[in-house]
Amino acid sequence: MLSIRPMKLEDVQAVAEIARDCFSDPWSSAAFQDVFRYSGNYYFVAEKEEMLCGFAGILVSTDTADIMNLGVIPKLRGGGIAKQLLHRILEQAVQCGCVQVLLEVRESNQIARMLYENSGFEQIAVRKNYYTKPVEDGIVMQKYLKKKME
Repeated sequence: MLSIRPMKLEDVQAVAEIARDCFSDPWSSAAFQDVFRYSGNYYFVAEKEEMLCGFAGILVSTDTADIMNLGVIPKLRGGGIAKQLLHRILEQAVQCGCVQVLLEVRESNQIARMLYENSGFEQIAVRKNYYTKPVEDGIVMQKYLKKKME
């Protein structure tokens, strides 16, 4: 069974390892430790059979949340973990009073783009040569949120 919970400091090493498996230019352990130093960061991990198998995080600034990271270990992709993590960080954005969520995704990452599009995100811009290792355009996507009921 899958569970999603807030990331803890002791999860940082495992999250950094997942990031290395997912991304060509991953964040370091130190970068993931830094999310605990600043307000506005909300990171969650997915656990399956007591093993961390994915993570996602947003940075909230006033009424906007930016999705900073979302990754699932390769052998468990396609099982809905990313969708559940995305749902959880979108819930957090609503709880924080955000009205929109932004993200960048590699132009070639069709699976992630489909996940975001199926979750209501729309492409709003292209950032030329945004990514490195390899150099690639970033697709900027946006989703408007419904405010939580008072």
